[in-house]
Amino acid sequence: MANKIEHTASHLKRRLKELASPERRRSTERFFKEPVRCLGVSTPDVRRLSGEAAKEYRGAKLEFQAILNIADRLWRGGILEERVLAVVLLARFKRSFTRDHWDHLDSWVDGLTNWGETDGTHAPGRWRRRAAAVALVKAARAGDHHDLAFQICDSMAEDRDDMVEKGVGWLLKEMSRTEPNRVAEYLLANISRLSRTTVRYACEKLPSDLRQTVMSA
Repeated sequence: MANKIEHTASHLKRRLKELASPERRRSTERFFKEPVRCLGVSTPDVRRLSGEAAKEYRGAKLEFQAILNIADRLWRGGILEERVLAVVLLARFKRSFTRDHWDHLDSWVDGLTNWGETDGTHAPGRWRRRAAAVALVKAARAGDHHDLAFQICDSMAEDRDDMVEKGVGWLLKEMSRTEPNRVAEYLLANISRLSRTTVRYACEKLPSDLRQTVMSA
């Protein structure tokens, strides 16, 4: 690495271990349905650490490829907090992404093992399917890319994996913030295809009259 920096991947891994709490680790392990490898670090601590690293990288004018290499090393370790740190860190440099970088990050998706990792990112595996939905949540909340979001929801309307159902429901809920009538119409038109879990999540932000109409259907 051309620039000498403190916040290397090894340093970040050590800092996470220093911030870890056995009690939080046990709580996190109980929280997930799937087996999860974790240290027990709070999300605010992970975000603060990513901020410290990003500040140094910018000050050192570190090339984005070097930052991506650091994130890669964090991701490949398979530890929940290391993976979350990798995603949060790269999000601070999102304007540096090119299509080639996105293609590289797509390889991360096949290694997803739980929703905590999936929801930080954006195959036929359940986590790739969920990622397809939740990757658009932020844009949908802002009222963007709704046509694409409806296409994704439509492609997974009959998927009965609970993590996928909740992901689709979440995406529809965020769309309903700016297009409640369109979301309600979609739900009513596809009520026989969508699971009750998906519909319940999707209705959370609908006006009460629309929510009642959809839920009663």
